[in-house]
Amino acid sequence: MDSLSHIVIGAAIGEIFLGKKIGRWGMLLGAIAKSAPDFDLFYTGLTDPRAYMCEHRAHTHSLFIEALYAIPIAWLLVKLFKQKVSFQRMLLFMLACLWGHSLLDWCTNFGTQLLLPFTNENYSLNNLAIVDLLFTLPMLILMLIAVFTRKNLARRNKFAKASLIYCFAYLGFTFINKYRVEAIVQESIANNNIPVTAHITNPTMLNNILWYSVGSNDSTVFIGEFSLLHTENPITWHSYPRNQQLMQQCKSKKDVDILRWFGDPYTIAQTNGDTLNMYAVKFGRTNMQESELQKTFVFHYKLYQKNGVEMMGMEQANEKNMNFKEGFIDVWERICGRRN
Repeated sequence: MDSLSHIVIGAAIGEIFLGKKIGRWGMLLGAIAKSAPDFDLFYTGLTDPRAYMCEHRAHTHSLFIEALYAIPIAWLLVKLFKQKVSFQRMLLFMLACLWGHSLLDWCTNFGTQLLLPFTNENYSLNNLAIVDLLFTLPMLILMLIAVFTRKNLARRNKFAKASLIYCFAYLGFTFINKYRVEAIVQESIANNNIPVTAHITNPTMLNNILWYSVGSNDSTVFIGEFSLLHTENPITWHSYPRNQQLMQQCKSKKDVDILRWFGDPYTIAQTNGDTLNMYAVKFGRTNMQESELQKTFVFHYKLYQKNGVEMMGMEQANEKNMNFKEGFIDVWERICGRRN
């Protein structure tokens, strides 16, 4: 989930658990504690795709490991605030923030290694976009009001509670949408005789109304988008060969294994000279106005050899290969059912 959502929800948790004891410091502590699992970015960075895939949302996001490091942090905070908050309450606050972070990330499609060190499986519910404006903005407004409510503790606490109530209500709304989406997709797959052995559904960025589905078998990936406001419109499916033989022929065996662990069975391979491009299709189409592989899946990984060393690069959408304003308009048009 995006950092702003974690900060806002953490501030609300901090106010509810600690506000009566330490004032608005509770909101600050909550914002920091709820963001703490993402401090793994300090050692994974954003530029090393191997570290980012394998270590982000890994150990710091494990429910078991979070419980372990919550204990000393809670003890230190109790000492810092001179016993104004009991250790038990501070520990519950820390667990609410840390576990709340990981469980919210679980709702998105990146994948979270919730059960390390027992398994490195990536878990994802695929019911919430990594950035969803309708999820975040109302909570942000409520907590900004709470921040500037200085002297009225009861009123500040009410705004924090309202923020968390909205959070859980919206998440409930996404699960209802997920249930509807699954029924629509399965019916479309059957009606179109699409030979998939696995499929996922996930909302597109910024909203929970326009969804996409990715299906796959050993040879082909299928993808299509549709709006929950216009379910009468049939899903237009696009198909792409997976080219798994290219993955098997690639010399960068370890990197191929990492990418397949991260993205299978929704990976596509394509060669560009001596470079193998691998597309993580589970993230959906970056540019839905295009249908060609390299234009629609702008986000991909590049595997190549340099002086006998395996190299991995990461390609992302930018102003040169995608018009973000037009992309936003395109999403809105599709939500309204005016594009298919």
